[in-house]
Amino acid sequence: MMAQDKPTTTDEMQDLLAHLLEGAVGKTAAHWKKLIGPLSALPIVLHPKSNWRITPKGKPVEIEAIEKAATVVREAHPYVPSPRTNDALRGAITP
Repeated sequence: MMAQDKPTTTDEMQDLLAHLLEGAVGKTAAHWKKLIGPLSALPIVLHPKSNWRITPKGKPVEIEAIEKAATVVREAHPYVPSPRTNDALRGAITP
């Protein structure tokens, strides 16, 4: 991903977060990607402010750094490609 390009996938968004943390806090991007965990895309219709989320893990100071980075990145890039709403609703409604 070029620096001026916006992330267009959940993997690119995770890469951006890891790169930001690597530069701001230290340690490797691989270390941060492991702690950030998978980035989930949510249906925009159900999450209009931002349609992605993370579930970070690690030490409290690492989780705090990840959450701060996510806040910064979310301001500039609130959306990633969303799953189709019907598919998401179908998964949320179980018979």
